[in-house]
Amino acid sequence: MGLTYTDMYANIGPDPKAAAYFNDLPEVIQAQILAKDPPPSSLDALKKLVKEADYIF
Repeated sequence: MGLTYTDMYANIGPDPKAAAYFNDLPEVIQAQILAKDPPPSSLDALKKLVKEADYIF
């Protein structure tokens, strides 16, 4: 049985701007967003989740 690799960022949506925005976020915020169900499907939805995220310093 072979290993199957998936793109953990695939759920961010097809928008390249959303992917670029997501990649610039701190890892702690990325983890919170990736835990959301359903994941954000647009740049606007992603920005809304970032505003709601818990920043841990």
